[in-house]
Amino acid sequence: MTGQWGVLGWRIPRFSGSVLGNLEPIAWATSAFSGPLSGFLSVFARLFALVVLLFLAVVFLRVLLELKIEQRRRRRLLAAESISALTPSEFEAYVGLLFRKAGYRVRRTGGSGDCGVDLVVHRGGRASVVQCKRYEDNVGPSTVRELIGTMTNVGVDHGFLVTTSRFTAGAEREAKKAPYSIGLVDGRRLVRWARRYGLLGDLRTSQEDDVLG
Repeated sequence: MTGQWGVLGWRIPRFSGSVLGNLEPIAWATSAFSGPLSGFLSVFARLFALVVLLFLAVVFLRVLLELKIEQRRRRRLLAAESISALTPSEFEAYVGLLFRKAGYRVRRTGGSGDCGVDLVVHRGGRASVVQCKRYEDNVGPSTVRELIGTMTNVGVDHGFLVTTSRFTAGAEREAKKAPYSIGLVDGRRLVRWARRYGLLGDLRTSQEDDVLG
């Protein structure tokens, strides 16, 4: 390597042919690896795009399947002639459908960890909890007390207790003296409510007026 003095007194290096010759293997190695590397990156990008497309396709198919299942269940609920023949899960969905038809926004919470709440419904800025009891035996005061405890835990002051059977006199007294507003909907009220919206559900219970107004 040789050099000459520049304008500012700096020595400007000049590389001899031997030095440049020493750099040629580096340039060759760089070009040798750049080809396979770019090919690998191209294949990786294609595989990644394929995985993303497959993931989106699976998500789309799952959503489509869930919608079809929900539509099938909704048709079955609308066509149900015997409310008491519904499974507990179907009964919750049936009650939720009635609340929607009454102008409520409905969120189902039934399942493990639901704190005793089957539905949370909203209308007019007010939230209410709903317990659904597909019973054959009459509903007693202990079930009302359970709902009161649930309302305390959740922090709401209005709730509904909906059943396919009847409420005992003790249950009605418990609801009246509760520190919260509780609407009791027995089987007969439930049938009247369903028929108001054109549903075919039927069963035999007592009591006439409709607390849902």
